[in-house]
Amino acid sequence: MYIRRTTIKSRKDGAQYYTYRLVESERTANGVRHYTLLNLGSGFSLPREQWPELATRIQEIISCQEPLFEAPQEVEGLAQNYAAQLIQAKKKASEPTEPDYCQVDVDSMQNVFSI
Repeated sequence: MYIRRTTIKSRKDGAQYYTYRLVESERTANGVRHYTLLNLGSGFSLPREQWPELATRIQEIISCQEPLFEAPQEVEGLAQNYAAQLIQAKKKASEPTEPDYCQVDVDSMQNVFSI
């Protein structure tokens, strides 16, 4: 997990600006794939030197690990906020939209025991 700075070109006036994303890399049979977990927006103002520390802390929170060293207060606050957003998004994605019902004819069921 890491933070990536992406250059975006405005559709209105063509001006370029930066947006920041929390990205996860995954090795697949077709090579390494990168997935955006969370868009941090264009107002992300944490200094670049602290990005690895923030990404590591977010990963620790998501996987329920205790930190080895205490993070600075600003990093800890951001990590708690972003981890909560990721956990909430994961819960929404895993919730079924409709109940899955199927009909079973109880009279046609048979028990088979094999030894």
